[in-house]
Amino acid sequence: MNCSKSGNLICKSLYIGEEDLQKINTLTRREFSADELYCFRVLLCDNDIDRDMEQFDVQTLTQLSNLFLGKTGICDHEPKSQNQMARIYDVSVENFPGKVNALGEPYYALIAKAYMVRTEANRDQILEIEAGIKKEVSVGCSVRESICSVCGKNRNVLECGHVLGQVYDGKLCYTILHDAQDAYEWSFVAVPAQRQAGIIKQAGCSREKNGVQKLWEAARTQNGVWIDREETGQLKELIQNLLEDCEQVRKAARRELMQEVVSRKGFDERTNQEFGQMLDHLSVGQMKMLKEIFCPQQILEDAQFSQAEPASEQHDEMSNRQFMI
Repeated sequence: MNCSKSGNLICKSLYIGEEDLQKINTLTRREFSADELYCFRVLLCDNDIDRDMEQFDVQTLTQLSNLFLGKTGICDHEPKSQNQMARIYDVSVENFPGKVNALGEPYYALIAKAYMVRTEANRDQILEIEAGIKKEVSVGCSVRESICSVCGKNRNVLECGHVLGQVYDGKLCYTILHDAQDAYEWSFVAVPAQRQAGIIKQAGCSREKNGVQKLWEAARTQNGVWIDREETGQLKELIQNLLEDCEQVRKAARRELMQEVVSRKGFDERTNQEFGQMLDHLSVGQMKMLKEIFCPQQILEDAQFSQAEPASEQHDEMSNRQFMI
């Protein structure tokens, strides 16, 4: 699943130490001096719940710290060479002591250090950063799972029915973005700050069709379809979940049929064992038919019971009529 989230600059400028300079020069073709560079820190994303009721877990933030290293900052999501403005040279997951997220958990954020080369061409851009005019950035990344906080189901594979923002048995429903796969952009954008504590999140999270949706569409149009490795994993997980659910239903039907037949027929131990082995090879529908054969009296009793109440009501009505003056 592709995600687009917002962050912001958390300081106007950054002192360039020797360690910073060494990290920057590993990304350049020649060595630059501190006077030639302009550096700043960027809060890319965090483990708080955003406006879309989504949250990166700390493990995913750590994965993103490796993926964002060396990524170029562009402007307005336009992937053109003339829009390249800065490059990330250091990323880390930082804890803010005493600060907690919306769940009351310790607050963690993905903090990046980026550099720009001081030139006449970008002098105005640096001035806008210093003035606090240009401070919002939008980051794009891909995660493998979107986990429901209530039931643990992967929403990328199949919707579980839990509604975001609702509370179930004391649990708030939100989506946990888990297992980062790629970090492909961060961009300066002209978006006003919309989050407290200097954290800005961008509304919306782009979701491309997953493997299941592609297969349904291909079946409807009778066309072929290509699915990638991530979508193959989603289909595998979906099939495993369906098989587990089906097996639970089948076991419940087998257990119910065994109890009914054994209590009514009084089989000996050997017959019970053989009967159970036979049920292991039957579907739920076949076991239902078998129950109708072995336990017809129960079905008749159920039918008679369902008709008993109307008959009783009719009798009461006739009795009342007899005493009516």
